[in-house]
Amino acid sequence: MKYLTLLLLSASTMLITSCKFLLLKYEGIKQPSIENHESLSKFLWSKGIDTTEILCFKDTVALNNFYSSKIGMPEAVFFNKEKRMVDYRNSFKDCNGMVSIFIEKGDSINLVKPIEGEFLDKYLEPLVVEKTGKKFILDNQEYDVYMVVYWAKFMGNVSKRKVYEWQEHLKKANENGQKMKMILVSVDYQQFWNISPNEIPRINF
Repeated sequence: MKYLTLLLLSASTMLITSCKFLLLKYEGIKQPSIENHESLSKFLWSKGIDTTEILCFKDTVALNNFYSSKIGMPEAVFFNKEKRMVDYRNSFKDCNGMVSIFIEKGDSINLVKPIEGEFLDKYLEPLVVEKTGKKFILDNQEYDVYMVVYWAKFMGNVSKRKVYEWQEHLKKANENGQKMKMILVSVDYQQFWNISPNEIPRINF
């Protein structure tokens, strides 16, 4: 009986490990690598995602500050028309599956109590245009809602699926009279930072 129990536990461990491996392979999740505008655009184009303007962090310090914030990815951070952050979640247990629902409630986003001291400018300050490396400057148009979307190529299909889904919901909202702005931010390691592959930390999946 003891031997059988150990055998079953061993088989369960193998199954869990195997399922995890298959999930990662199916979703295309892998270790981060050094990316550039061409590789990121190709990744998003495969899903039909608008790549007109891809942003990224200006350097490794800015990227590290993002990871320290534990925002997560793919993730969306919302700001109202006054450029103050609002939380799309009803509770801390909610995941990014609630993002699409929040977009659909665009009319009420500006009725949500903003988070004290969190402004859009703070989140845009460390960003640059990925193609040129130049500082990102927000256009002069006014929007009812600003949506900063963090994604990563190394997160594979998860990133593509979520970004595409959110972009489609946002298009529909704008067609219905909303004025919503999506800002795409890659959290990948960038070629123009002049770093080596050895400087990229490995993720323990």
